[in-house]
Parts: sequence; structure tokens; C-alpha cells
Amino acid sequence: MGKINNGILGGFSGKVGTVVGASWRGIDTLRGIPKARTTEPSPAELAQQVKFSLVSSFMNPMRELLETGFKDFAKKKTGTNAAEGYALKNVVMGVDPDFYLLCEYVRVCCGDLPNVEEAIAGPAKTDQVLFNWTNNAGRGKANDNDKAILVVLCHACDSCVFTLAGAPRSAGTDTLHVHGFSGHEVQTWLSFISKDKKDMAPSIFTGQFIVA
Repeated sequence: MGKINNGILGGFSGKVGTVVGASWRGIDTLRGIPKARTTEPSPAELAQQVKFSLVSSFMNPMRELLETGFKDFAKKKTGTNAAEGYALKNVVMGVDPDFYLLCEYVRVCCGDLPNVEEAIAGPAKTDQVLFNWTNNAGRGKANDNDKAILVVLCHACDSCVFTLAGAPRSAGTDTLHVHGFSGHEVQTWLSFISKDKKDMAPSIFTGQFIVA
């Protein structure tokens, strides 16, 4: 049974006949109840399902980050949805059923703030990852005071550690503590966010390695 919210002119939630009412991000929405499928999915549809499952599994530990990293590209969708859509088009390689992801093409942040041109990450002390980059302040909107976004993903731990307030671009280096990742393989990315938090750089892949 559907429930009317905020009086007769308000939206409603629940099912009324063949219509379902819901609220998404504070917006009242209506959608029809999907009809049961009577045909088997085509090979192309099955392949797309495999690719989506691959992307979703890879991105799942990073959902909190992706909501911020892709917020400017999430038109009528979540940041995670936008990131997964980008990955489906640009990151999935191979031929059915042997699909795989190229980590160096994965984006965890997107925007028009220039990123650095040279950056690399590697194991430091126990449970620490060291990031190094070449400062390129002055290129376009890049500034010395842009904050580094450091990202470390560990699928063995089903976890992603990140910071949106790392060292300034001018520092050229920063360390991220990744408690519990020691001995496990990780993937890493680097991005930057402007001081006023209005601009973000497209992330770059900074390496895959085992944490000390």
C-alpha cells in the first residue's frame, strides 16, 4: 500500500497499482513496476553483466571515496554509478569470458584541476605507503596549496584507505598509514583538490605493490 507524504499534493512512497513511489536525494520519483522477462538474455547482455560484476566488485571498497571523487559527474546518479560507468567504457579489457581491468586506467576522482605529471607510490615503514610527486604548481589552475588525495586499495582486506587532506602540492611527498594492509598487495592513486574544495584533479595510478 502506498503512503502519501506531506498531504495530498506531496509525493508518496510504496506501491499503488502498477506504480511505485519513492524519494531519491530528496526528490519524489515515480516508476512503473517492471514486467517479468519472458526471453533469455542475449550473449551480449550476458557479457555486459559479467563486465558490470567485475567493475562493481573492484569498486565496491571505494564507494565512500567515489561519492566525492565523481560528485561533479553524477548527473541523476550516484558518484559510484558514475565511476562504474566510466570504468565500463574505459577500463574493462579482454574478450568474453576473459575480461579484466587495467588498474592504470581506473579513475577514482575526476575533475578539471591539473594533476601532476610524475608520481609514484611504494611501501615505506610497516603499514605505511609513501607517495612522491613532482610539483607542477602554475600549470593552469594548479596551485602550491592544492591538497593531495592519497588512495590505497586492498582487495585482500576488502578495504580502501584514503585522505582528502594530504600534504600540499608543493610538498612533493606524503605518507598514508594503512593499518592492517601489511603483507598484502595494494593499488594506489593520487589526485588533488583545491583549497576551496571546488576543483578536483583526475586521479592517476601510482603503482601496485605489497605493503611492508
